[in-house]
Amino acid sequence: MAKTLADMWKEVSQAFDAGQWDQALRRCIVILQGAPACYEARMRIADILLKQGRTDRAVEVYKVIAWHFIRAGFPLLGIAAVKMLTAFEQSYHDVLEVLASLYSVESDRVSREAARPRLPGLHEVELSEAGAQIDRALPLGGEELAELASKLALDEKGLADYPEKLPAIPLFSDLPEDAFAAVLRDLKLRRMAGDGLVLREGEPGHSFFLLARGRVEVTKKVGQESLVLARLSDGAVFGEMALVSRSPRTATVRALGELDLLELSREDLEREAHELASVERALTRFTRSRMLSNLMALSAVFRSLPAEERHALLDSFVSMELSKGQVIIEEGRPGIGLFVVLRGDVEVKKREGDTLVPLALLREGDVFGEISLVKDTPTTATVIAGQAGELLFLSRKEFERQVKKNPALWATLTGISDERLKETARLMSETDFLADDEFVMI
Repeated sequence: MAKTLADMWKEVSQAFDAGQWDQALRRCIVILQGAPACYEARMRIADILLKQGRTDRAVEVYKVIAWHFIRAGFPLLGIAAVKMLTAFEQSYHDVLEVLASLYSVESDRVSREAARPRLPGLHEVELSEAGAQIDRALPLGGEELAELASKLALDEKGLADYPEKLPAIPLFSDLPEDAFAAVLRDLKLRRMAGDGLVLREGEPGHSFFLLARGRVEVTKKVGQESLVLARLSDGAVFGEMALVSRSPRTATVRALGELDLLELSREDLEREAHELASVERALTRFTRSRMLSNLMALSAVFRSLPAEERHALLDSFVSMELSKGQVIIEEGRPGIGLFVVLRGDVEVKKREGDTLVPLALLREGDVFGEISLVKDTPTTATVIAGQAGELLFLSRKEFERQVKKNPALWATLTGISDERLKETARLMSETDFLADDEFVMI
């Protein structure tokens, strides 16, 4: 039975991890004979040549990979190769300039509608039966094997065609060329050899990531359970809350195999934003879009609706800027609408005599204001902005119109409000208040 690319790649990884460079090279050669578009094999050949001290050859391969994948619509793969060049020479800057010209906001090659091209996955390619014969015919090792491997890795035959329109890069394609290049230089390449923790829910967030190669699983604790939010693959972005908030990570991300990650720290971006106003504007657009996407995935309110209805409902919300200490809802007043925290945080407090007792701190993605709407009663708590931020607001009138169209929305909010009223009553009776990071509805 013919081996799949995934089977052969396991052998490459095992040999590479064991420092068996010639054995790993032989397997990469077999892969490229049967699947010349395999990015992983080309990149691994360059890595092995580097490990063997054949730096000049490794640099040549990294350059070819960078040039091709940038032009073929796989910019993150190209950037990963560029970053491997940075330790050896400065000529990579010309590649960055081409990348910025192709993918910046000023480029006529980038289209928001362009589908992101796709390379076949390791499990999708079956290598030919001739692979074993090819392997037996290869040189055992040394210079001859290294020369053959680098020749195959440099050969662009069988690689993807260059598309007329290129897909946008999240955040970066909202930048003009100069700002694009400046931020790009700050990107760090992180490579992971296997399954492992990338970031953990609850820990401080200092950076965000673009996934150049590999797959990750995103999970979030909901009560005592760990909810799988998504499995992300090449081209995905995660950890973006760190760009606008110093709040803890809102989810856990684990590697599902080998990864090439591009990491951008908040400090680096803030430095560029201080010098380039265009970076700050692009960051605002990017984070708002990402927060809305996260909101739809995380909020029980939006998860209850079909995808098309979720987007339509979100379009009905309006944005509200907040200043620190601003009172958003005052306990005992008529409810004016439904609120969603988009950026920043808000403090939930309940009156106990003359004292405002803190109940919770709500952060990005949390919803409040629904109890007074569902029960048609005065608001049950006071909500105050803990810091400057932004809310999404759905007026009472618009809320009533939306729930008539979406019975599932009404059912979800009713269930949440009933549970939260019971929980708040219990907590108040026990004077054992909610922890700051618990989800509370008002």
